[in-house]
Amino acid sequence: KLNMPEIEVERVASVRDLQLRLVAQYSKIVRDTKAGQKVIEVLSGDSRVAKLDRKMISRGDNAGQFNIEALAMWFLWCVNEHGQEGAEEHLNKFLDSENIKIINTLWITGIEVEDAIILDDNYIIKPINEMPESSDKFNFTRSILGIGHQEVVFPKCAIIKLCDVTKEWGYKPPKLLESRNNFQSVSFRLYEIALLLNAVDGISCLPFYSTSYPEPTTPLGVFGGGGGSAQLYDVIGYGATKLSAKSKTLVDSLVVAYNKRESPEKDRIQRILGRLSQAKRRIQVEEKILDLGIALEMLLIDDNSTNEQLALSFRLRGSWLLGDSAEDRENKYKLLKEIYSYRSEVAHSGVLKSKSRENIYKNYREYELVAENICQKIIREGIPDWDKIVLDIK
Repeated sequence: KLNMPEIEVERVASVRDLQLRLVAQYSKIVRDTKAGQKVIEVLSGDSRVAKLDRKMISRGDNAGQFNIEALAMWFLWCVNEHGQEGAEEHLNKFLDSENIKIINTLWITGIEVEDAIILDDNYIIKPINEMPESSDKFNFTRSILGIGHQEVVFPKCAIIKLCDVTKEWGYKPPKLLESRNNFQSVSFRLYEIALLLNAVDGISCLPFYSTSYPEPTTPLGVFGGGGGSAQLYDVIGYGATKLSAKSKTLVDSLVVAYNKRESPEKDRIQRILGRLSQAKRRIQVEEKILDLGIALEMLLIDDNSTNEQLALSFRLRGSWLLGDSAEDRENKYKLLKEIYSYRSEVAHSGVLKSKSRENIYKNYREYELVAENICQKIIREGIPDWDKIVLDIK
């Protein structure tokens, strides 16, 4: 009905941003073709569109000023993707609604998933290929930042949650809803889930970039601008580990237990998880064992203000907390003793003996597994009565 050819995004271009590439093509159609001008004319005559003039259209954590040309470009794109009837249906739904669906998104590095993992309360870990089209996805799938001979791997997945938000902002953002599902509280939860993933065996997860997207069929989509926020880290990491769908049960249990903690305890757990994750991301063995030892100290001897018998408490508490038999406790005791010894060696002298380095390289995965298991247990069960643990009092 529009009497125009289907649009295909050029495959090779000097412009690396998806939004700029799309706008470069669709803006010409809106300005220079009869079909594009007809779309502008029809939209301009719609009273629902007129009400949006000078309004801000929400993207969740931010908003962009309404622009009728951007709406026209989105409509042409939607016709291209879903046909004219589909585009009109999506447009009318948007214009008639007070609220719209927004995909609250936290891109994460360090892990990848083959298929989406649906956690409790419909938080989802999605592979990048299932994420909506955006400049972020476009860049993350095409860009690798080289540092010397190393490569910083950009996100391969994101944690998301679909949220209802008020479609229009005035000059100020609308007041936050008194609901556990409001956008800001969901953003905090996404960050907490990302940190809790670090307690999973072999996983190092880093919250990379926090942003939000309209659903693809919701105006103004990729034509409505973008934005987000990113944190700075001392250690960023250089790879990704696959997170198995089998981890869902463990992750859900960690999230549920964590949510029951009071704020001071949550802050402490976050600090521990951050240090554990940093140990996993590091390359130098001295730094790895130092961070791992510090994370375990925060877990096992946080109440020892007098620094009395730190090394003994460290290995006794950890071995009795995890060990389910005399033999198992003896093994955990030995591993924790080695960790503390190597951590002290680095902390006091700055270097490791060659024999120590060999042992750490050989046994590091076991050291890491002990730390992960202790972390999981304390998150799920809380800080134990250490006297009863060590004395084996039920």
